[in-house]
Amino acid sequence: MNMPSGLPHPGLVAAHHGAAGQVGAAAGLASICDSDTDPRELEAFAERFKQRRIKLGVTQADVGSALANLKIPGVGSLSQSTICRFESLTLSHNNMIALKPILQAWLEEAEGAQREKMNKPELFNGGEKKRKRTSIAAPEKRSLEAYFAVQPRPSSEKIAAIAEKLDLKKNVVRVWFCNQRQKQKRMKFSATY
Repeated sequence: MNMPSGLPHPGLVAAHHGAAGQVGAAAGLASICDSDTDPRELEAFAERFKQRRIKLGVTQADVGSALANLKIPGVGSLSQSTICRFESLTLSHNNMIALKPILQAWLEEAEGAQREKMNKPELFNGGEKKRKRTSIAAPEKRSLEAYFAVQPRPSSEKIAAIAEKLDLKKNVVRVWFCNQRQKQKRMKFSATY
């Protein structure tokens, strides 16, 4: 059941209404405690959720669809835009509070399934799997940009040191530097014409 983005879920409070909703209890979840309503905690959870979702290789739309499979009473699927608005903190405070336990439940189940999958050996080695798109978190990206500002062409040894320091694969760092140099070239080219 895909709901319009104004009211993403029947239990969620519309962004333009000020009334507080008892979503946690209505959805069969534990009652909402003070730490769940703290804006800083909601912001931190939204960032953790986004990073862990990306690491799992799951799209926002996939998350929205998968929520229906959790079998939480009163919770159906949600739109991609609702998940996007949760991650970007553009939902109302009450909707953020309502969605947090639901998304937390999905995340725990998804990570559990991922661990189970990793522990099982492949039955079939059916062809090459497509490599997942690499996503670099904001703090690591800022560090890479700082290194790039000092030395846009680091040696192989320096790339290895940067990769180790940032806990990234050497190839990811090497490709990031190549891409940055190409980006600089494009920017210089477009500035001259």
